[in-house]
Amino acid sequence: MSQIDRRLIIDASEVGEFVYCAKSWYLKRSGEIPRGSRLEEGAAFHEKHEATVSRATRLRKTGEWLSIIGFFLLVVLALIWFAK
Repeated sequence: MSQIDRRLIIDASEVGEFVYCAKSWYLKRSGEIPRGSRLEEGAAFHEKHEATVSRATRLRKTGEWLSIIGFFLLVVLALIWFAK
């Protein structure tokens, strides 16, 4: 039985890290240790990115609700139109 290269195995926690920040995952996997101003820049970027993603999620949900409301209004108008 041959030895499996550890770099080829990715566990579940690494998948979560990758989804959160692929660059951070890559640097950690490469053995890099974040430090100094780059670490602070990364933290600031993630805060800004999180706010952007949260806003996009709210806008998407609002769009879905408006689409549903628009569809029901269209159905009501069609029923009124054909009832005449």
